[in-house]
Amino acid sequence: MNSRVLNPLPGAAVFDPTAVEAIRGALAAFASAQLGSPVEIGPLRRFTVGFSWVTYGLRAKWLEQGTAIERDLILRAGPPTGIFGPYQAYPEFVTLRALTGSAVPVPGVYWYSDDVSVLGAPFFVSDLVPGEAPIPWTHDGGPAFDDRRRVLLGGQFVTALAALHAFRWQDTPVASIGGTKDPRRAATEQVDNWMANLARWSPDRVPMLELAAAWLRERAPQASRISITHGDYRIGNFLETGDRITAILDWELVRLGDPVEDLGWVCLQAWRGRSSYMCHFFEREELRDRYSALTGHEVSLADMAYWEAFGTFKLAIMHYGATNCFARRGFSDLRMAGMGAQIPRLLLQVESAMERAS
Repeated sequence: MNSRVLNPLPGAAVFDPTAVEAIRGALAAFASAQLGSPVEIGPLRRFTVGFSWVTYGLRAKWLEQGTAIERDLILRAGPPTGIFGPYQAYPEFVTLRALTGSAVPVPGVYWYSDDVSVLGAPFFVSDLVPGEAPIPWTHDGGPAFDDRRRVLLGGQFVTALAALHAFRWQDTPVASIGGTKDPRRAATEQVDNWMANLARWSPDRVPMLELAAAWLRERAPQASRISITHGDYRIGNFLETGDRITAILDWELVRLGDPVEDLGWVCLQAWRGRSSYMCHFFEREELRDRYSALTGHEVSLADMAYWEAFGTFKLAIMHYGATNCFARRGFSDLRMAGMGAQIPRLLLQVESAMERAS
């Protein structure tokens, strides 16, 4: 299906997540224009999951080559005042489309637009995939995995990551999603990008993060290859049902870069608490060994530790973004305020991650 805007709706209001009927009507008109035939969009129901994009569930009906199609779908919209605003749907959409049918389980995708005249915000539409998302933030510090489920789900988790990093993106639209194709710049460009975000989001300089940025630039490794990097690959960002991972979610930070960046992100303390299991699945060495066996690429614990330190630095900066969108951009989600309250703890974790990697 053509995903570009054919007939933008003139004068669409600025995106308002409470204006569900207006969004529903605009989406129906847009989808109908894409297909060249009517698309019926059922009632929108807001999902509260996710910290970034606004998510709705819906049921859609249309005719495709004379065949009646009826699907449960997801609408994801990037609110103008959200934590990573201004958003783009293109990188996530084309990555998911390219990965459809690959060894990386992803939702099927249908339509997207970065033209804010359609819904008032960039958006895309994908399949609603069955499953629940295990999350690390529970009363006992993590998901209640027994050893069997831990190993079974963990094996699928690392297998999907290895498949993502092995995917041949060069001759697909993914080649245009952003990031870097220069292995020498993979780390330093990321440090520069996140420091630029910090400058946008914090009115004050942050000594711990400036120190971390200098440390990260000085020790930046050269990537052994350039791959699609998910950017937020962790427990909480996949669905599972019946001991099977059904979809990897939350691709808004997807880019081209060093694949070890994703491995380091898996290791963050934020996703495991006091557990020695990365994302509650494997200890560092086993994670490294399983990944290396699957990809055929040796990964050093030192490089993983570097990218874990970088990931902690990046996560701390995200918390400044959450504070900014709540306090200054009018994004009234109290979870953003909660993230702001965690900044002192995150800065201590940045220091600890740097010490471990030194």
